[in-house]
Amino acid sequence: MKLRTIACAVMILIGFALPLRADEPGDAAAMDQAFSRFMDAVKESRDFVEQHPFYKDAESRASGLAFISSMMIRTLEEDVVLDADFPFFRVLDFRIREGGDNPDQRYLFAPIRGGETYRVWGRLGKQRRIDFQIYAGDPYVKGGGRVVSNLAMENVTFGKDGSFEVFLSPAKRDGNWMENAPDATKIMVRQIFSDWKNETPGEVHIDRVGFEGALKPPLSEAAMAAKLNKAAKDLLMIVKVWPSFVLDRYVNAIPANTLIPPMDPSAQGGVKGRWMTEGHFDLADDEALIVTTWPTSANYQGIQLTDRWFSSLEYANRQSSLTADQAYRTADGAFHFVISAKDPGVQNWLDTDGLRQGVILLRYDGMKEAEFAKDKWPTTLKVKLSELRKYLPADTPVFAADQRSAEIAERRRHVQQRFGD
Repeated sequence: MKLRTIACAVMILIGFALPLRADEPGDAAAMDQAFSRFMDAVKESRDFVEQHPFYKDAESRASGLAFISSMMIRTLEEDVVLDADFPFFRVLDFRIREGGDNPDQRYLFAPIRGGETYRVWGRLGKQRRIDFQIYAGDPYVKGGGRVVSNLAMENVTFGKDGSFEVFLSPAKRDGNWMENAPDATKIMVRQIFSDWKNETPGEVHIDRVGFEGALKPPLSEAAMAAKLNKAAKDLLMIVKVWPSFVLDRYVNAIPANTLIPPMDPSAQGGVKGRWMTEGHFDLADDEALIVTTWPTSANYQGIQLTDRWFSSLEYANRQSSLTADQAYRTADGAFHFVISAKDPGVQNWLDTDGLRQGVILLRYDGMKEAEFAKDKWPTTLKVKLSELRKYLPADTPVFAADQRSAEIAERRRHVQQRFGD
């Protein structure tokens, strides 16, 4: 189905779901123009992707159009469906693989009005971490915004039953508090999972204080026009930013099959207190990349692969990511991950989903040290797949096909549970 047809179908469904009231004649015209502008943005997004260097490779064409489709869902939810006065959290899940999304996280986003007061409340599940962050605009876009405030799990006071509430407001107040500056636009909550077999999500909700119990006004034509205009602008922004990010930050800046030194990603919108290292792979079918990492004081550390549109690879029905809890640690004290297109028969395999090229991301959350010890920096080694065992520790066990099937089934079960399917 062509993207224009998909967009029309989605917008028609939205039109039925959200009632309109008759406004001034000019408002109807403005709404029609805004709808056309959104459709033009879909076409321009397709043109950008199809003219991008990544699209020249056959392996990146279907995923390029999947990327546009996912960004349409993301943008319509954020700009058309959600409301900062009557907010709900939208979930960045397996439908919306955006910006190097971490398979170990359940991302929640809600729009907010800067300078107003909100209450985020809920109850912990069995997740490894929960962290809160407020954005003004889009800090991952050059000149597009900033991180307003952060609240790490270590600084949150929870009730004995795991309940919590966090207030967002311009003025500081007692308890769990985050600054909601006048330019703030959204809050993001990260629920992080490391032991997929045993960890489950909790509840997270949001209200604008003073609006609980208020009647939400009907959607006007003028308001719908504004929503569609914003969606058109944001769709073009988000479709262009991520492949450009990968091209500039990884492909053109870092030699393939290497990793940069660990760094703090918070200036680009990453969670405060996180260390990351990253790179990109370029592997033939008969090659493998060994990534060696070591345990740290982080209470969560993980590794994942993405495609070149910066969308996570399939992580429920394939093993494209692993955490320290999921990985095998050899007698030398290290984790040796193997990135390859074919299953090498080791537990720590990262499946490229048949891709020759993609991105590698490693995250370390909650580390106690102010510096990342150089002797713990991850390393890489490209080898022939047929010679892999020569370069792995002798105590690396064989991982059989039935074990792999059981692991994939367990991954699928956790993802279904995490996202409520």
